[in-house]
Amino acid sequence: MKFDKSEIKALQELLSSKKNQKNTTLKKISNKINSSFSNYTMYIDGAADLHSKTSGIGGVIYKDGEELFAFSEYLDNATNNEAEYTALIHGLKSLLKLSVLNVIIFSDSELVVKQINGEYKVKNDRMKKLYCDAHELLSKFNSWELKHVLRDKNTIADKLATDGRLKNNL
Repeated sequence: MKFDKSEIKALQELLSSKKNQKNTTLKKISNKINSSFSNYTMYIDGAADLHSKTSGIGGVIYKDGEELFAFSEYLDNATNNEAEYTALIHGLKSLLKLSVLNVIIFSDSELVVKQINGEYKVKNDRMKKLYCDAHELLSKFNSWELKHVLRDKNTIADKLATDGRLKNNL
């Protein structure tokens, strides 16, 4: 069962009343709802260099503004768009492993953001597979938003993706 934001807010208000907090079962439910709906954000990025045929992904997950988890991995030969999608997919899998089901995701890839949000069509066959994989994972979340962010607001994920791309040279 999935609730929209207004339903969640109404439940939180109802369960937080003094009367309902006296009931131990309702208090447990209130605590679960409040912990489930902490403010989780994730920043993702992909990096690719066509000359060296190397690519990498990076991302960072925050809970209430505090870093919870970061990733940086080497991909080998992928386009920048493939790396961007792979970063999203890896990040979504990481969130699910952490049992995070509500998240706001930030990416500096306008293409990926607009394709996932249904504003652009996906024409490339390799991108269609990644798009479908991402949407399959997103269907497991209670709520999510994918927002475009300028590159200068995505510096940590950008560095992690670049570090991932360079891991092959170490």
